[in-house]
Amino acid sequence: MLVLSRQRDETIMIGDDVELTIVDIRGDKVRIGIKAPVTVAVHRKEVYDAIKEENRQAASFRGEIGTFRPPAGQRGGKEKPGRTVLPAAAKLAAGQSDRRETA
Repeated sequence: MLVLSRQRDETIMIGDDVELTIVDIRGDKVRIGIKAPVTVAVHRKEVYDAIKEENRQAASFRGEIGTFRPPAGQRGGKEKPGRTVLPAAAKLAAGQSDRRETA
């Protein structure tokens, strides 16, 4: 792993197309701005892992599309009649608009 030190408003380039800029530093939190082409997927690690898991489950599913329901322990709480249960990746990404994330 390459470890670099940067101060606020300094940038790191990844290849020719991806820029990481240190936007703010508050205590133990660092805000990073990411400028990348739309063809490059940018996700927080926990969102990326959830997407990979959802894709793995979808790839291994062998039933009718309308019949899939996660096991009771994986539904994320009590279900209410008429409500859709969102997959984990959708829950994590629900607050995101376009490609912007906040921490």
